Amino acid sequence: MAEWWSGLNQVTETHIMTTKTLLGFAVALAAAMPLWAASITVENFSFELPGTGKVRAWNGENGVDIPGWASDTTAADSGVESDWPGSSEGSWAGFLMGTDPAAWQLTGHTIAAGDTFTLLVDAHNNWSATTPAHLTMSLYYDDAGSRVTAGSSTVELTDSFAQYSLAFDSGTLPGSIGKNIGIMLQNGATTSDSWIGIDNVRLDVAAIPEPGTVVLLLGGLAALGAVRRRR
Repeated sequence: MAEWWSGLNQVTETHIMTTKTLLGFAVALAAAMPLWAASITVENFSFELPGTGKVRAWNGENGVDIPGWASDTTAADSGVESDWPGSSEGSWAGFLMGTDPAAWQLTGHTIAAGDTFTLLVDAHNNWSATTPAHLTMSLYYDDAGSRVTAGSSTVELTDSFAQYSLAFDSGTLPGSIGKNIGIMLQNGATTSDSWIGIDNVRLDVAAIPEPGTVVLLLGGLAALGAVRRRR
């Protein structure tokens, strides 16, 4: 009986050690594995559409809709234009007036655990009575029709187009998982005598495998190895 009990303890300790080893290896492997990355489709990302001339208002209030973008209320003097003051991608750019509502777009990407998002926007000051001009860029997730802010940043702009970025890790907001991610852009001025230009809006996602996923993989490999040894 003592020998049987000793053997059982040895088997149990071996199993625990193997489990700990697999878990430790899984965590290290997950940390070492390179991120996979992809670009999320942003409709009309460089404001080339409709391409018919300067358009004010995002929702078609003036008879011409701007595909991909919307605002909660009618924008007085925000929309798309070409020529002055220029663009960073293509021939057209968006413009936002101070005190106008934000322009937003809900993408078709569903947030998953482990996702890390990077929003990239080219922007500059078109003309502002008070400088520096500001852009407020935000990422949000859609919760049954309500926009919930996941991250936001207000940046100072210069008179030349430059790239600005905002990051969001889904791990910091578990409630976002399973929801679609969206983009919101707004002139940060509190007065209407400011116009900024926006262009080349991109949204990238990167992720690493969860340690639990790697544990399952390693566990399967270990089981396969055990079966082969028995044979």
